[in-house]
Amino acid sequence: MALMSTSPSASAASKPTHQDLNEQYGGVLTDSKKYLYGSDQWGDDGSGSQEMTVLLADEHGASFNATWIWEKNFQYVHAYPNVGYESAQLPTKLSNVKAFHLSGSWSVYPEGQEDAPDKTAALNAIACKADIALDIFMDANETSAMNASRAAYEVMVWQSVWGGVWPIGYYEPPVGAPEYNLSGVTYQLFMGRNQQGQQQSVFSWVPTVYQESIDAEIFELVNELVRIGNITSDMYMGVIQFGSETVHAAKKVVLEMNNIEMKLDVKTTKTVTSRPTATSRAAADVFRAQITNFAVPAALGLGAMLVV
Repeated sequence: MALMSTSPSASAASKPTHQDLNEQYGGVLTDSKKYLYGSDQWGDDGSGSQEMTVLLADEHGASFNATWIWEKNFQYVHAYPNVGYESAQLPTKLSNVKAFHLSGSWSVYPEGQEDAPDKTAALNAIACKADIALDIFMDANETSAMNASRAAYEVMVWQSVWGGVWPIGYYEPPVGAPEYNLSGVTYQLFMGRNQQGQQQSVFSWVPTVYQESIDAEIFELVNELVRIGNITSDMYMGVIQFGSETVHAAKKVVLEMNNIEMKLDVKTTKTVTSRPTATSRAAADVFRAQITNFAVPAALGLGAMLVV
């Protein structure tokens, strides 16, 4: 498992190292307050469940486990267990960003099959549909950029996909899709609008070979969108989250996210004496809205190819 158990020698009064996060919209900060875990079961339709345990100590980044199962409505995202990046520098204009680095690893497998020689085959056998993806929300308005439901733009950086869940605008075969090589991994770009009321524009970078870890300068992909004219450098970067969109599985699936580290470098820093977390600003309006991409099978044909 990704999370180490608490030492039996620890006293009852010692600070807890882990916390269960099983509420539909649960959230808790790590010890350093650099990361914010979210259970985010916004699509719970009663057909399954999610149990999440998070590591509060974050000297080596954020880590969490989530065990989930959703047996109905295989075309919809049911939850997005994730870790968000908390920084006094957010929101900030894209033109002010020097770098945004992401590192960490993950493992996904059917419950009880952590040693399966082929985890992908094991997941396919239980009709698992899920992905691993980073979300970055942006808007011309700095307040809207910090609200995932109000931001006009969403940039997704996918890492892995199971069961034919694809980003908005995906088409098969993806011939002619714009490409970018990031740290030796080729990503293809797709674009469309999601199903939320404000019709967010969603730009999704998808690796041609699915990954089990990352250690890369993610902001290069954002800069590429600026370069080709899809977004502008005067927009604000706000909410940032990394996790797994869970769609369907006939049996329980275990997600392990290990040592997730994010680092934002800006040209001009700002001093903030007290900055509320993204979830504490308006729980009913903001945290419930941590809805990411409306992931759908490619066969549904939603969205459109990005033309550059």
